Amino acid sequence: MFRQGALCLGLAALVDGKIYFSETFGDGWEGRWTTSKWKESEGTAGKWVTATGKYYKDEAEDTGLQTGEDSKFFGIAAGFDSFSNAGKDLIIQYQAKYEKDVECGGGYVKIGPKQSDL
Repeated sequence: MFRQGALCLGLAALVDGKIYFSETFGDGWEGRWTTSKWKESEGTAGKWVTATGKYYKDEAEDTGLQTGEDSKFFGIAAGFDSFSNAGKDLIIQYQAKYEKDVECGGGYVKIGPKQSDL
């Protein structure tokens, strides 16, 4: 039993990672994110809200960003400091929870240089 515990601790020591960006959508999230102006002039740009959704365990922990309107266009971006992962793996993770039937659309992440227009 002691060997297994020591092995687990030894392996945990080998894992070394740095988090370059993390968001929980708590207070002040609107100041950290820029919403897209694309489709705004046409009246088809949707509004973002924070919510837990229908299913959650802990309201504070499970609050996330949600599309607040159906059949609209959405875009949002947040910046982070430049970094290099030369010689290291880069892992990008995000969660999406779809609670409605979506006829058309989906979610994706784009990583790239800062853009002046979304």
